[in-house]
Amino acid sequence: MKQLFLLFPKITGCFLLLVGISTGVSAQNITYDIEPSVQAASRLHSEAWEKVEKVNIYCIQLGSFSGESSGAKAQSIVNELNAHYRSRGINAQAYSVFDAPNHKVRVGNFSTKQEAYGMFHELQAQYPGAFITRDKRKVKEILK
Repeated sequence: MKQLFLLFPKITGCFLLLVGISTGVSAQNITYDIEPSVQAASRLHSEAWEKVEKVNIYCIQLGSFSGESSGAKAQSIVNELNAHYRSRGINAQAYSVFDAPNHKVRVGNFSTKQEAYGMFHELQAQYPGAFITRDKRKVKEILK
């Protein structure tokens, strides 16, 4: 198995590229030398987002279901869509919202309405009643 190794020597500042054949080398022992200021900024960024409970997003509502089996029907659609997106490498998330007495199926986490329109045109053919709306979601739900 061919592996590509990049070495970044600090003394010379130039790159050394080695291509070799290896069978037992694993990438588990890779370490990164990150500037302390970058580490501090990354830590502060993470801490700030942990304090944010909910954020405003745009999403596409595909349907709203009520009745005895509405929760199961909504969850079935969510599971199907998420499996489809994962298999195609699409960065979208389907989820359901319970707004008594309805279970609403939404696709979203778009930061702008323009981003939502890109996915909206694809979904509109399969879900003719779909529309773009705003939602407030917990950051932890979005980052799952």
